[in-house]
Amino acid sequence: MMSQMNVRIDEQLRAEGNQAFEEVGWSPSQATRALWGYAARNQRNPRKLKEIQRILEDRPSLAGEQPQPSEAALRGPQIIRDFRKKHGLPEPDPSDMASYEELRQEALYERYRERGLL
Repeated sequence: MMSQMNVRIDEQLRAEGNQAFEEVGWSPSQATRALWGYAARNQRNPRKLKEIQRILEDRPSLAGEQPQPSEAALRGPQIIRDFRKKHGLPEPDPSDMASYEELRQEALYERYRERGLL
């Protein structure tokens, strides 16, 4: 089932947009369907939708920006330290912690074991 949309748009903008789309082989309907399709495919990814919004509105990209941590994320290490102290647990010794490479290898071995390859 198809649906129809009616949109008010400045006449000059419509004409220039139609010409630009024609040059790349798109009709206004194809462009609209592509935009709606992108939104539908990315409805659970607001970062992608915000990025396409910035592109369409000719605003600078957020590519260089870092997401801001939440208050809970900032307090997390202190919460863990308080818990350890309250329950008499020792602080972990950094020299006892596995390296990234060791953790990666262990994860791979676990996956191989699950698949019966080891």
